[in-house]
Parts: sequence; structure tokens; C-alpha cells
Amino acid sequence: MIRIGVIGGGTIVRRRHLPEILDNPYAQVGAVCDVVRERAEELGREYGATPYTDYKELINDPAIDAVIVAATNTTHAQMTIEALKAGKDVMCEKPMAVSLGEAKEMIRTSEETGKMLFIAQNQRLAPAHIKAKELLASGMLGKVITFKSTFGHPGCEHWAQDKGKTWFFKKAVSVFGCLGDLGIHKIDMVRWMMDDEFTEVFAKVETLNKRNADGELIDVEDNAVMVLKTQKGTTGTITVSWTYEMEDCSTVFYCENGVMTIYGNPEYQVVIERNDGTADYYKVGEIPNNIVQVKSGIIDEFVSCMVEQKPATISGRDGMEPLKVVFSAYESSEQNKAVKITE
Repeated sequence: MIRIGVIGGGTIVRRRHLPEILDNPYAQVGAVCDVVRERAEELGREYGATPYTDYKELINDPAIDAVIVAATNTTHAQMTIEALKAGKDVMCEKPMAVSLGEAKEMIRTSEETGKMLFIAQNQRLAPAHIKAKELLASGMLGKVITFKSTFGHPGCEHWAQDKGKTWFFKKAVSVFGCLGDLGIHKIDMVRWMMDDEFTEVFAKVETLNKRNADGELIDVEDNAVMVLKTQKGTTGTITVSWTYEMEDCSTVFYCENGVMTIYGNPEYQVVIERNDGTADYYKVGEIPNNIVQVKSGIIDEFVSCMVEQKPATISGRDGMEPLKVVFSAYESSEQNKAVKITE
């Protein structure tokens, strides 16, 4: 039985990580940590786990085999590096770091210690995305010519533990806005699905409408639109937002032989419409959203890698590639021009 220590007591931990650990036959919650003592003790009681307020104590607990880092963005790298050095396999929430230098150090530490670094970019594991990747890889639709992918919801204040005071809106601890929160997911998912890498981006990154409790605009972006080009010559758009009252997680691939739509139909999660007028409809899982959580599969995947002693299927390098795009998007928006995506 793998004993997992979880750093962070926020909503993602409560709605996803802890219940999915409980549901996995090979894992159990060994410890929980939150800087708010009441939260740590509450979760400790609920899951029969040791509560901590100091993450260093958790990662040095010899009874803990693996660690999940799900605290604020600015803490991800330090906590992950220390946990790896303490001999723990680590699953780190996205975005994995707040700089490419931090991301590289996390990867280097994983390689040096021989401990696994797994990044929680769970959209790859959605059944609809797995099915869509399989269909694209089959060649039935031919080459992807262009695409559009969207991820928008009403904002983190509706999701976070501290309603109206969420750290997601505070640049000092979040660094990113919706690009780091939602864009990371879509950038990773599209590059993985097309088996391609982004090479150039033109972006508009803005704070349009989201406000703090005091009525002032938040100091991170609430909307971003990116036009992206890939190594294989495909061009498409990724749009992310914290100001969509109706959540949208759809993706469309326009290909030589037809169109594939993911999460665009209320009944069928993947729809293929061919140029000859024929169509295929696939029911594969539910549409994920922040209101009704469906099992993400991220804990099962992490645990499977440990049980089967295989490399991380969503590696540190998988976490770093989307970060490159995010930083290039900020640069593009600031300079109002397309920029090459480099390290």
C-alpha cells in the first residue's frame, strides 16, 4: 500500500486528490498538510491521516512513500525539489513552476535522485481526449489543418476555499492568471493529441472584467487568446477565460477529410463529421466541469506508475513545454507581435 502525503488543503485536494486516493486500491492518504491548522486537522480526521502545518515535516515523515504538491504556484518548485531529495516520488499540480529555471531544476533533481516527477495535467486522461487522440492517430481524418480549443469558466472565486479572497487572483503567489490555470491544460492537451510541438505564438493577454472583493480589477489576466503554429505547420487558436458564465471546454480539429468536435455536443463527447456527409458519434465519459466533478484519473495514473515502476507518463518535461508557450504568450502580448517559442 502506497502512503501518500498531500501538501495543500484547497478545493482541488478536497474534490479530486483525496477522494481519488481513497478510491484507489493501492494507495491511502498517509498525511495532509495545510498552513491553516484547522484545515489540516479536519482533513486528517476525515481521512485518518497525520495532519501537518509544516510541509517539511510531511516530506521527511518516513511513513510517507509519495507526495502530492498542491499548494500555491510559487511553492511548487521548492516543495517538489525537497520532496524528491527526501526520497519521495512526487506528483506536482500544474503549473509545475513559475519559471523555466525552476522547472529545469525540478527535472534535474528527479533525474539525479531517481525519484519520479509526475505533473497533474489531467486533461490528457479525459476519456473523450483519449478517444480523440486515437481517432486522429488512425489517419481517418487525414492531416490536421487548423484547430480551436477553449477553456473558460466563471472564475476561481467560485471554486476556491477562500471565497472572494482566492490566492489565484494575487500575482505575488499565483504569478499567472487564467493562462497558468487553464491555458496550461489546453496547450498540453493539444500538443499531446496532435503529437506536435508549438513553435510560434501571437497572443492577447488581458484583464477585462474580473474584480477583487474591493471592486478593483485583479492583477493577473482573466482572458487570453493565442494563435499558435506547430512544427508540422498546423495553425490554430487556444482561448482561455475566467469570465465565461457558461463553462466551455470544447476543442475542434479541422482536418483534410472532416471535422472532429470534442465536448461540443451535449449528448456525444466526440463527434466526427466527414466531408462526404457521414458522421460518427461517440459517448465517452462526461463533460468535466467545476460544478459536478467527474473522476480525473490523475491519481490512478500516478499510482500506476509507482506500482508498475515505470517512468512518469506525464513527465516534468511534459510540464515544462506548456510553460514555454505561456511565457512566450506573455512576451507576445507585451510586444504586440508574434514570437518564437524558445527556452
